[in-house]
Amino acid sequence: MKVENLLIQFVAISLCVLQATAQGISCYRCVVAYSGYDASEQLCSQFDGSEKFQVYCPSSLFCTKKTIYYKSQTSVIKTVQRDCANQKYVYRTYDINDKQWHDKEEVIKEVYEEGCVTGENRGATARPPEYCYCSFHLCNSTVSNKKVNVIIVSLLTLPSLYGKLYFYQS
Repeated sequence: MKVENLLIQFVAISLCVLQATAQGISCYRCVVAYSGYDASEQLCSQFDGSEKFQVYCPSSLFCTKKTIYYKSQTSVIKTVQRDCANQKYVYRTYDINDKQWHDKEEVIKEVYEEGCVTGENRGATARPPEYCYCSFHLCNSTVSNKKVNVIIVSLLTLPSLYGKLYFYQS
């Protein structure tokens, strides 16, 4: 019974640490080309998963990874962009008492579902774009979200299997 209790505690702590909180999420951010407006931009072609690509997204609960394939005359070019999922809704309200407009912000939680979706093929690209959304800190790396989930479940299952084997041997 002690092993099962430890496993339950381990799973609960792991989920608390990995899952995005109501206050935000940490994601990887990189761009396909420099915009010229933000000196901190990092190119996705140089993405290596290091700290310089990590950002904190206070107005998001999901990270995103967008993969687009472009046709050139001789080949297909794959581009990947990583960022915080856009969940911030900004609107204005009028306060009758002070007779002024005020900006309000909300994080819309129900915008995305975890996983990948294929975008619409509009003919401009070699194949339809793929949009992936995930809700664990730094989950939009090069490894696909499904592989990350399999790895996490496997790691969480190992202590239980080890405990049962140890129990049967004694």
